[in-house]
Amino acid sequence: MRAETVARESATAWHGVVPAALAAKAREVAWEVARRTADSAEVIDHVMRFTEQTMHPMEWYLPSFGYGHAGIALLHVHAAAVAPNEVESARSLAAGFAFIREAVAGTQVQPLLAPGVFSGTGGLALCVAGCVEAEPRFAPSLRRLHEQFAAQVAELELPMTERAVSDSDYDLITGAAGTLVYLCSIPDPDESLRAAAQRLLDYLIWLSEPPRDLTITRRWLISPELCAPLGRDPREFPGGYLNLGLSHGIPGAVAALAVARQRGHRRPGQVGAIRRMVDWLLEVRRADEHGPVWATEIPVAGSGEEVRPNQPNDQIGWCYGTAGVAVSLLAASEALGDAELRAAAFAAFEGVLRRSEERPALSPTFCHGVAGVLAICLEFAAAGSEAAREHTPRLLAELLSHADPAHPLVFRDQEEPGLFVDCPGLLTGSTGVALTLLAAISPARPTWLTAFLAR
Repeated sequence: MRAETVARESATAWHGVVPAALAAKAREVAWEVARRTADSAEVIDHVMRFTEQTMHPMEWYLPSFGYGHAGIALLHVHAAAVAPNEVESARSLAAGFAFIREAVAGTQVQPLLAPGVFSGTGGLALCVAGCVEAEPRFAPSLRRLHEQFAAQVAELELPMTERAVSDSDYDLITGAAGTLVYLCSIPDPDESLRAAAQRLLDYLIWLSEPPRDLTITRRWLISPELCAPLGRDPREFPGGYLNLGLSHGIPGAVAALAVARQRGHRRPGQVGAIRRMVDWLLEVRRADEHGPVWATEIPVAGSGEEVRPNQPNDQIGWCYGTAGVAVSLLAASEALGDAELRAAAFAAFEGVLRRSEERPALSPTFCHGVAGVLAICLEFAAAGSEAAREHTPRLLAELLSHADPAHPLVFRDQEEPGLFVDCPGLLTGSTGVALTLLAAISPARPTWLTAFLAR
């Protein structure tokens, strides 16, 4: 086939080639989501509708990356690149800047008290940084946020008491791992930011070390008394549990430690910490007919022993399951220069791809649906996985199949089987789906992916 024919039938993105028809459809659908979320008052109306529909209400917080105007600002800044004409592109940028100004102004009503990414200072800074790429006049606001971010990390409570650790202390969503990941994305960090990175690294390194309390196996154990507040039935975890989700579990800490090393943030014991956590992840790995598989958590018996399931069911999504573990192993392999670990990461995700053909995700959204799996697929495709490159068009088409213009926001989250909600947010709503569609056709890797993939 002649080169010019290939060019007409495909589009080149940062991760590889996308069929031109799929790229055009992704552009069209993402733009439609952006069009329906261009007015702040209408977005609040959508939020109110979502609040009435959902069984898992999340507070809409204007400065929030995951559930707020800040995340929607990113959509409009990115959508400007696929607008049908220059006038619409300018309007999209203006909408994005309006949303980010509202997000920053919202901190005057509800101050940002924590540095975390999905609802804290780090997340707002990430969104402002995305706006700075399009409009440098936002740079002073970003510098102030970074000053606040560094100060908050310096004061952050990081419990170094065994049996008193919660996943929110160390995870990607609100904890040390996600906070460190954002910090690692800041170019030319000053001394206060470097000191913040060292503090977070020291905490994650401590978390990896063998416990002094010989009745527990890992310092990142979630104790039984913390199960109920985290939505787990304590009767199922008499000795607590060890979280395996990328969002809330130890894979996020592995990825953060690894990415920090690659970005020049290094502390004594860091390599050993990565190795210890990775060795444990590989120990609890199981397999099915498709390949390696990880459970969502490892229960702990009342006697303190880990109860490792023989045949865990893979949750195909970003937040929990094998796909997220594969992301963390890929990051670790690159930080350590470990070819065998890289091969293990590829094998793990390629197994997910085979499972997803038989058992597609029910929801299109990022957290627990097709968008998150597609984003991870793009990452593995960029890293050189031929299987990921082959499956990218399938997953992109699957994601687009969920689009329905009859829905208020085009995409609906299926929180539970049969329960559909219309959420405008980034984490579990239409904004995250639209951003993923744009990521799939972008010539450059979007920086916002760092919040989810650590890299």
